[in-house]
Amino acid sequence: MPTAEDHPTSTQLTGDLKTVLGRAHETSLALLNDKGASRLDVVAWLSAHVAAFEQSIYPIARRRLPDGAALLAEDREVVARLVHTLRVAERMHTGDVLASNLSGQRLTDRLLELVNEHSRVQQRLVARLADALDPAEADSLAKEYGEALAHAPTRPHPHLHNRMLFRLDALRDRLLDTMDGRHVPVPRVARTYIAPGRWGSYLLGQPHPDAELGQPRPPR
Repeated sequence: MPTAEDHPTSTQLTGDLKTVLGRAHETSLALLNDKGASRLDVVAWLSAHVAAFEQSIYPIARRRLPDGAALLAEDREVVARLVHTLRVAERMHTGDVLASNLSGQRLTDRLLELVNEHSRVQQRLVARLADALDPAEADSLAKEYGEALAHAPTRPHPHLHNRMLFRLDALRDRLLDTMDGRHVPVPRVARTYIAPGRWGSYLLGQPHPDAELGQPRPPR
């Protein structure tokens, strides 16, 4: 059985389409089977994967597969049950008194069952896409999924995401994760640090390297 260390979530997933999507579910199973892993890590990872898959894979499946609508409907049905269970898990592990009497092990077992079912459904869909696309298109789609994952919401949302909702939910979740101090085991885009200028340091209440005696001051 793979472990979370075997499939790190702190780096961008790379590889061909089947490999990338296969690793996504392997990571889910590794987190669920790791008794030391936070269940909120499971919630964050699966929420991000579901949203990223919907954002990147759904549109191309609709366009390129003759039975794409039926395959997506099958995926949505499993996702609806998975998201509902993730919401219950989130409530339980954030101290919601209404969920405090639930069994953590039974919830984990249910998530394992749903992740395995979800994996089978998505593997069929991805295999069909891999056959329908040329290698360059498939590689591009794998990268698009990886980019969507890096920007995805990290909490379960019951609605389908259009591009605007995807971004709004991701922003909201990132703010909540920061305020709650929640660890998020999802690859993120590395951002270049830009040091604030004198006005920026002044407004942030931070010392600026050019400030005399280490005290920030606004520029003249």
